[in-house]
Amino acid sequence: MRPKLIQLNPILLSVFTICFLLTTILFIGCGDEGDPPTDIVNGNGDKVTEPDPVDPVDPPIEPPPAPMTSFQDDVAPIIAERCAIAGCHDNAASGGLNLTTYDNFSNGGNSGAAFVAEDGKGSLVVKRIETGEMPPGGPPLNADQIQFFIDWINEGAKNN
Repeated sequence: MRPKLIQLNPILLSVFTICFLLTTILFIGCGDEGDPPTDIVNGNGDKVTEPDPVDPVDPPIEPPPAPMTSFQDDVAPIIAERCAIAGCHDNAASGGLNLTTYDNFSNGGNSGAAFVAEDGKGSLVVKRIETGEMPPGGPPLNADQIQFFIDWINEGAKNN
């Protein structure tokens, strides 16, 4: 007697082959993709857990810089009204300090420089205003007016 050979159904063989190929592709495609391990070994052979990544911190928001004090808008009007007037600093006769222009003001007078940029409180003009020496014979400048001089000088005493 002759042994019976198992005959494979061609349809079943095709289905099995397709399933086998698809499964192989799925395993290959879903394998380890090189993700870093969650545990790493240090130089002593101890396992250490990798720290969680930290979200970057946004830098603090800085307030916009305060507007600069303007010589033309803030300081010059005070000088024109209270200092560069007849008999005071309208020419070089009064202490050698002429306050009719920025350039004359920056040149100083007989006592030296009227102001030193970035040193409002230390500048001669501020000291004379704060002690009441200037303006002579009139009401003293108010706190806001004095602060304009200090701020303008502290900000570089520019002709702006």
